[in-house]
Amino acid sequence: MKKVLSTLCIALLLISNLSAQEEGQLNVSAGLALGSESGINDDGENALGFGVNLGAEYFITEIISFAPSYTYFFKDKVDESGFSASIRLSALNFDGRYYFFTEDVSIYGLLGGSLLFGKFESEIDLFGVRQRVKDTDSEFGINIGAGLVFPLEDSFSLGGQVKYQTAGDGQLVFNASLIYRIDY
Repeated sequence: MKKVLSTLCIALLLISNLSAQEEGQLNVSAGLALGSESGINDDGENALGFGVNLGAEYFITEIISFAPSYTYFFKDKVDESGFSASIRLSALNFDGRYYFFTEDVSIYGLLGGSLLFGKFESEIDLFGVRQRVKDTDSEFGINIGAGLVFPLEDSFSLGGQVKYQTAGDGQLVFNASLIYRIDY
């Protein structure tokens, strides 16, 4: 977790350096995320999972941007008699966005990469013997999706996004964010 946060901080610092060298727009965002495979159901299978998303976006041109983000999915746990399991996922995303329409509502397509981090734990009682399994993993995948940005006031907007991440078993991730624009 510390490595992920350190990497995100370095990425944000790099974006700050870019913004000092080129004129552009920088957005920061915070919001909620819903992953189609980020939780766990009563049978121990992957299910919907909720989380939070923090991100930044640097406009290279008026219609092309670089948008790194970090998504943390809340730990999900199931406890049945003799069986328990938990899953915790997070993702570090590096997406490029291309804006198609920039009137009142901006619509974009995205393509990028994702580093998915996962932790799974389970315990089961077999004939009076408690067995525990722990596993952590990370995997790189591709992101592809689309989103929209709806301006609210001077520096604030609402954003919605859906993307498919190929990392892990693959999943759809839905984001709803509040976006703050930093002009310089």
